[in-house]
Amino acid sequence: MDRRDLLKGVMVGSAIAATAPAARAAEAKALRLPPQTSGKMLVNKQRAYQVLDELKIDALIAFNPINVYYLSNTWPLMTKFRSDVAAFATISRNPKDPIFYVASGPEIFDFANGDREVPEMITWVGAANWQDYVDAPPEKMKIEPKAVRPRGWQPLPTSKLTAREKAWHAAQEKYAASAAASPAWALAKALKQYGITTKARIAVDDMRVALMLQQIGLDGITFVPGEQVFRKIRVVKTEPELEIQRIAGRNNYEAAMAVAKACAKGMTYAEIEHRFLTECASRGSEVSEFLVGTIQGHFPETVVTEGRAFAIDAVSHFKQYHGDFGRTIVVGEPPKDLIAREKAHQAGCDAIYAVVKAGMKISEVRKIVLDAEIKAGMPEQLITCTPHGVGLEHGDNPLRMDVPFSMAEDIPLEENMVITIDMPYIELGGHVGHHEDLIRITKTGFEPLHTPGPALVVV
Repeated sequence: MDRRDLLKGVMVGSAIAATAPAARAAEAKALRLPPQTSGKMLVNKQRAYQVLDELKIDALIAFNPINVYYLSNTWPLMTKFRSDVAAFATISRNPKDPIFYVASGPEIFDFANGDREVPEMITWVGAANWQDYVDAPPEKMKIEPKAVRPRGWQPLPTSKLTAREKAWHAAQEKYAASAAASPAWALAKALKQYGITTKARIAVDDMRVALMLQQIGLDGITFVPGEQVFRKIRVVKTEPELEIQRIAGRNNYEAAMAVAKACAKGMTYAEIEHRFLTECASRGSEVSEFLVGTIQGHFPETVVTEGRAFAIDAVSHFKQYHGDFGRTIVVGEPPKDLIAREKAHQAGCDAIYAVVKAGMKISEVRKIVLDAEIKAGMPEQLITCTPHGVGLEHGDNPLRMDVPFSMAEDIPLEENMVITIDMPYIELGGHVGHHEDLIRITKTGFEPLHTPGPALVVV
């Protein structure tokens, strides 16, 4: 059986298993969250208020879909259509103020489903007098246009509505009556409810938001970049987030190990990557990235060869939260030089997992790994150790806010951070190895978010 027959057979087997009643029941159970966290809001409100207060920020506006989702428990519908303006979410520094989800009218139905906790909603529709703004001067842009009043989807007099349809119709009538004429004016409504009309300091995760609001006259507000503000908040997870991420970590691990065990001599990057796509999909996860070969991907000989190690670096997400996993793979008998490298590599893993816990700084984690690997015989120039947060982004670490370029903060680990201790090594002309596990930091150690194991997988 050649490699294509092997690949085809495995995929067909997976597809058949996925359709069996027992497999479907198991899959459905695996995708369910515990009742105590299912549908709960994701945002760490207490931490958000603390960060906003420390940074003297009056309000935070999300435009990036992952931040909108984080604040509102709603993935913007229009992102599926690649809309340039999908939705916003806002949170005030004042804990008494509501969180707002700001979106277009068609999102009302999903928002009214009653299947999860959601914040308050403000909608936009369109401008009824848009012609008045064609080539208009800046002063005209500061005058709020009239909003259209769409009829929406109306039931026939003889229609018998389900409870959900009644909720949809009620929500449609409610929000259509109060909709703003544009995204910018809808955001302005949210800020007005926070008491913000002129002087304020607002963080935005995309500076296009500042331009939108300045164009309609909110030019007395100081807008500051908010990407790192969100990361400072998101880095410590809530229990609903952790439950989602436990599923994400397990799915990602199982999919990656299924791929690793199916690797065979002569397989190409594309064939192995495609297998990972199918394995993730069968578990309800979506692929973010999958690298195989060197850490950056691809094989020196273009295909898998016996006796030469390569790495897999697997990242996928479940309900937008990521799993991250890496291993060293070798097809056939591991050569002696690989075994020596992996023993040194494992020494670094053993050293850090014996001591990692809340309170340690990222720089301390890195030093422990490097010192242990060097002591065990790994050449220093081959070693890389990049501990990083994982969550709504593959790299959830906050970056420094006091320099004009990307520089990770040397933050202390905190309880309920989710991180990986990313430990690859690359030896051009030799082997490539990797070890990366998803863990939750605790006060006294860590919780593995998938089955742990040695770095080397022999196929």
